[in-house]
Amino acid sequence: MSVAQNTGIRKAARQLIVAIVACTAVAAGAAVAVSPDSAPVTPHTIAGVADDNGWPVPPVNPTPSPTN
Repeated sequence: MSVAQNTGIRKAARQLIVAIVACTAVAAGAAVAVSPDSAPVTPHTIAGVADDNGWPVPPVNPTPSPTN
């Protein structure tokens, strides 16, 4: 191999390594951006009710109904 061939192979290998590192960094950034833990979701509160998703809650009857 001549010196020119060695220089060309080294340059190609260096560019390939730089491209691999850049693609890995971009892919890692995209994975972090779309991961479920990246942005916490706050629960919605409708009319002060957070546990039942805002649906109306029927009143509770404190006395049991008579059974026959």
